[in-house]
Amino acid sequence: MIKGLYTAGSGMMLNMAKQDAIAINLANVNSNGFKKDVTVSKAFPEMLMTRLGENKKEGFGIYTPEPMEQIGGLGTGATLDGVYTDFSVGNLKNTEQTTDFALGEEGFFVVETPQGECFTRAGAFKINYEGLLTDNNGYPVLDIYDQYIYLDSDDITVDKRGIITSNDEELTQFKIVAFADNNVLEKIGDNLFRTDSEYYEVENPEVIQGFIEESNVNAVKEMVNLITVVRNYEALQKVVQAEEETLQVAIDRVASTV
Repeated sequence: MIKGLYTAGSGMMLNMAKQDAIAINLANVNSNGFKKDVTVSKAFPEMLMTRLGENKKEGFGIYTPEPMEQIGGLGTGATLDGVYTDFSVGNLKNTEQTTDFALGEEGFFVVETPQGECFTRAGAFKINYEGLLTDNNGYPVLDIYDQYIYLDSDDITVDKRGIITSNDEELTQFKIVAFADNNVLEKIGDNLFRTDSEYYEVENPEVIQGFIEESNVNAVKEMVNLITVVRNYEALQKVVQAEEETLQVAIDRVASTV
């Protein structure tokens, strides 16, 4: 009886975590470069169910029990294993803005933040009043020399390698980096990532000027997932209520015999 409460309760907590992840994803459907959260669950260890065999009569009136018989397993619930980031590439949107950039499948732009270098695929950059190229959070974008990028105007051309040209003069080149495993990245806010792990500079990046990468969240799928999670939560809630009622009946019966 108590096992049922724990099993249902763990399932409710798991579905709450899933609902939180879905809510974050839906809130960032329109956030450029956002990478959706994915929840992964794991089952608690299964309990082996056995029963005692019937007593077997031996000689001299002695009864010995038969060996225990296995009758199956009993699930004990599930818990959250972790929340991971889906780094699949979102759709590209044509903005025709010279300071908007998307990347191919590999790589991140590098920006300087108060926490140090951070990485993003949200290439909707702006030129501030100082002529500094920044991301949508106001953080400076870095070039291959780890320097800030200053531009006199947005009349620039950027090739696929990330080389920035203005008035037929080559100014600098975007720093595009990648990681052996993107799972080392920790999400900061909507579209920034940080890590203490090493990265490498992409030798042949694919920078696409005039485009931005949209969020990789599919709103329809997330809504379907949300409906499923809510229904699961409600079903488990009813299980808890039924277990509580059964437990109360048992307590009342025991109390009445005292």
